[in-house]
Amino acid sequence: MPKYQLTFIIPIKNRPKHLEKFIKNISKVLLNKFLCQLIFIDASDTLNQKKNFDILKKVKNCKILKQKNKGITIGCFQAIPYVKSKFVTFLYDDDELGKYLHLVYKENIKNDELFSMGTGSVQPINKRFNFQKIKKISLNKEKVLLNYFGTPLSKTNNKFQKLLSAPVSPISTCFKSKYLIKWKKHILNFVKNNEFRKYFIIKKDIGPDLIIYLYNILNSKEYVNFFTPSVVKFSSHVDSISIIYGANNLRIGYWLAKLSILENEKKYDINDKNYMYTYMIISGYFLLFTNLNNWFFLKNICRELIKLHKNYYLKINFRYLFLILNVWFFKRK
Repeated sequence: MPKYQLTFIIPIKNRPKHLEKFIKNISKVLLNKFLCQLIFIDASDTLNQKKNFDILKKVKNCKILKQKNKGITIGCFQAIPYVKSKFVTFLYDDDELGKYLHLVYKENIKNDELFSMGTGSVQPINKRFNFQKIKKISLNKEKVLLNYFGTPLSKTNNKFQKLLSAPVSPISTCFKSKYLIKWKKHILNFVKNNEFRKYFIIKKDIGPDLIIYLYNILNSKEYVNFFTPSVVKFSSHVDSISIIYGANNLRIGYWLAKLSILENEKKYDINDKNYMYTYMIISGYFLLFTNLNNWFFLKNICRELIKLHKNYYLKINFRYLFLILNVWFFKRK
């Protein structure tokens, strides 16, 4: 029997001010509600490691690992053997956890056959965010899956129709720890002998968070519990990955993450595989034309698209193609 109910894997690097604020936040909204294990993966320099230790030394059930190799994803891999709970998630020291987030975690722990997920709001780090009471809506898992492949969650519910991009940060949910090994294996197999994939997924750390979401959605029993409105605040600041890397890098990395799922689609019971394929083709060509000035990106996106086109048992669904274009050009703010 696991000692802890829930484990948080938390990568940190040279931001003790963020860390101090984060500890106060997580202590207030979560640590009094679960028996938690905290695993910090510290990639800081020597001075900041000492500052981090001084902040964390009074935190209960806390383990600090000095990161051996560069990269958030590699650091998370390092933490996997130390997880001692049935459920786990990844947190970041600059995000703010809302007072209703624990309800999402409790739903997963209570019913581990159905995946439950929340969403978040991107806000400036110093802006106060007012978290509102959340509601649970059960949605067909394929509708949620296809939301990541270009469609609204619902064609009839305006509230969800506006949500054109479901969350990718694991902070909005928790998942079974047994998936961690499979997640690591999935990523390493996908990037093996492919420098382009490795550059985005491993070096830039863009995509592994989305992969764990898609994996959990696919393994949920028929439905996914979706909570709204936001349960966390994703902090935006000059050191944010989204700011540092820019929209183009994020698009490519998350496109590759989705591609990793499509490459394994034979393993999953999905009715709308051609829909996923259609989205990957059209979004791949979009990336192709927006990277004409970068030879490394251009040639490798071409190679990925050629591989996709050779997937003869999947076909472009033109009805879905028009739906995607309609969402992109007429409904996105």
